[in-house]
Amino acid sequence: MKRAAMICSRAVLAGALLLNACARAPETMHDCADISAGCRVDGVYVSSNHPPQILKPFELRMEIHDPALITADQVYASFGMEGMEMGLNRYRLIKKAEGLWVAEVNLPACVRGWADWTMLLELHDGMHSQRFMIGFQTKG
Repeated sequence: MKRAAMICSRAVLAGALLLNACARAPETMHDCADISAGCRVDGVYVSSNHPPQILKPFELRMEIHDPALITADQVYASFGMEGMEMGLNRYRLIKKAEGLWVAEVNLPACVRGWADWTMLLELHDGMHSQRFMIGFQTKG
């Protein structure tokens, strides 16, 4: 009887988590004219150490300026393009100081030569997450 109750409670919890994930509002796309100069998005400042180029490493920096977000204990970034599967490219940013997260990242190869990128930033604090969609372009 205990086993059946445990299985039932796990199923209810899994369903609630799935429903919560599906009910999450879609992220708003924020355009960043020059990511190497930096962009501010809803309490987060994102920049790179130089203009990103495909398959060339660059440093991605994220600074949290909203006190409500500083409790994040994990930050991830991934890159994609509209209507194109870019494969696995999820990077974990490392906390360097309170509110400062850094990672060395690479943009995946784009066989079509497109320059319009979407970066998904994910901040996690254990039970909650915040996601930011940032659009930027590469040159040349």
